[in-house]
Amino acid sequence: MDNIRIAVLSAYDNVCAFIDNEAPEAMHYYDDELHMYLEGAASTYTFKTSADHPDALNLIEGNKLAFRYRQKDYYFNIMRVVQDEYEIEIEAYSLVFELLNEEKGPYNAEKAMTFAEYLKAFNYEQTVTLGINEVTDKSIKNEWKDTETILARFYSLADVFNAELEFIPKLNTDYSLNRIIVNAYRKHSDTDQGMGTDRTDMVLRYGRNVKGVTKTSDITELYTAIRATGKDGLTVMGLDKTELDAKGNIEFISPKNNGNIYAVQARDRFPSNLMMNENERYIAKIWECDAENANTLYEEALKELKTYCVPQVEYEVDGYFDTDIGDTITIADDEYNPPLYLQARVTEQLQSFTDLSRNKTTFSNFKELKSQIDPKLLKKMNTLITANKVYSCSIITDNGITFKNGQGETTLTASVMDSGADRTADVKIKWYKDNTAAGSGSSLLVKAAEVSGKAVYRFEALEGTKIRGTYEVT
Repeated sequence: MDNIRIAVLSAYDNVCAFIDNEAPEAMHYYDDELHMYLEGAASTYTFKTSADHPDALNLIEGNKLAFRYRQKDYYFNIMRVVQDEYEIEIEAYSLVFELLNEEKGPYNAEKAMTFAEYLKAFNYEQTVTLGINEVTDKSIKNEWKDTETILARFYSLADVFNAELEFIPKLNTDYSLNRIIVNAYRKHSDTDQGMGTDRTDMVLRYGRNVKGVTKTSDITELYTAIRATGKDGLTVMGLDKTELDAKGNIEFISPKNNGNIYAVQARDRFPSNLMMNENERYIAKIWECDAENANTLYEEALKELKTYCVPQVEYEVDGYFDTDIGDTITIADDEYNPPLYLQARVTEQLQSFTDLSRNKTTFSNFKELKSQIDPKLLKKMNTLITANKVYSCSIITDNGITFKNGQGETTLTASVMDSGADRTADVKIKWYKDNTAAGSGSSLLVKAAEVSGKAVYRFEALEGTKIRGTYEVT
């Protein structure tokens, strides 16, 4: 469990106090959640603390929070404070008020401009510094008709350039804000990673990293033909198009003087009415867009048809993984029949520094992969994985992990989980204090008198002589 030292800054970035669970006299925090999102690598941070600590007077709206975690800097504005006689709850947003609250009016570019030129026009106070720019090859003329916050305008600009933005705060050594870097990446696709890293060589497995995978297939919005209309009644009547699959078979066709695009193979899989002849078994969709020429209309309509002529599949992966926002990874679930292999992208991370049970990773951009592994080899590999399986371990306490004035006691209780199943009773628990044996059994009583300064308590979960998991707290 990580202990993070959080600086509380004034509205002018001067350090007012520190929140630190390992410093006896400092404010301590709990029920905290660091929630990180793909859009802009934006994040929120919430936590609770005691209202009777003298430094709690600095936890007011408009003040800042700053900390470093795993070689990254975090900088937040305190936006919401909920307080009663005993407790304060803080909600803070990343970035600065200039981006979060200040608004920009309509803007119409007089000529085609680059991403950097637009950024300079919207960022004349130089709130952000442009870092990585992967869309330097584009110049676009665009108009914004609405009023929106500067941050919303930046996101809209990213959409215009088909880009993803990443905002990275950089702190000075005194925790004050040095600068905010904005990186612009080409949007995630089959050919571009976007923000984050391609880590598909890292395989997360059911029963080890993954608690479970739920797959949902849905054809409630399925159709197998599309009749598209563009601006001023534009159609694809004058086109004669055929699209083949990888094996050379017809997959989509748009006959001349017809006006429709047909998904031939999807029709065969999902016939609309068996009482009609084969050529009449399509499920048709009437669709409109703003295309101004027939070829653009065809491409847009074909893209729409490709999306909805197959079942809409969603996946939900249960677990938390040590990855960064935007990373693309591989997920394997051998309990499926046949085994399920997915490629997915991290779009949200929820992390708590004080309660690991809150941690959660959310994925999107799922792509189901076909296994190229020989079934016999896969069975042998799964047997090996089972033999060397590591259980998910954690420690639960009834009175926290910090003593005040050398008084009090707390009970540490081991938790050993295997894919959602509690295995604590099935393993032998051995406890250690600073690497010295301290007892056995699922729980261990720790008294303040036994701790001088700080101590590391750890348990090992054993099946026979094999260690199936371990966890420690300070």
